[in-house]
Amino acid sequence: MAKLDFAKAKADISEIVEIVKTVPEALQQRCFELLFERAFSETEASVKPGGAATPAEEPTPPGASDKKLPSNVVAFMRRHNIPDSQLGKLFMIDHDPLLPVYKIPTGQMAKSQLIKVLMVILENGLLNNSLTATYAELRGSARDDDLYDGNFNKLFRKDLFKGVGKDGVNDDTVIELTGTGMDKLAEVIKELGQ
Repeated sequence: MAKLDFAKAKADISEIVEIVKTVPEALQQRCFELLFERAFSETEASVKPGGAATPAEEPTPPGASDKKLPSNVVAFMRRHNIPDSQLGKLFMIDHDPLLPVYKIPTGQMAKSQLIKVLMVILENGLLNNSLTATYAELRGSARDDDLYDGNFNKLFRKDLFKGVGKDGVNDDTVIELTGTGMDKLAEVIKELGQ
């Protein structure tokens, strides 16, 4: 067992604290934990009793999560070649409750509304393994972010959504994504996660 160099450890911790101060307050604790783990758990390789060397366990990369993702979300991500780390850029997955950290671009109201709707559907997938949402939930979320206007209902006439009848939508209508809608969600995840 290697002896700990306290002077070096103190210097490393001071450096970590300085780095953490540059991160938004909501992310500081997680940032400290990741940097601390990385600084004090790195080993070249550990030797098993049989003499075989095994590589050191890789720490969780920033933005990735130790929390297991729901199966429908994992399947969606694999189909669309989206790495787990992308979700870590949009949501604080390890936080309870799940916290969105994405920023919806402003400028075009219809595009902002579409992005918000897709993110709420993704959030539902992360929370309850179902990439769906009720119209009332989507409308309320758009209102909360000042994205609701008289054209909001027209959004659901696009070929991106299932569950919309000829009469339109009501509060109990469950909105689901079509194949085209899933492709659009993947595109938005990649766009917001840059």
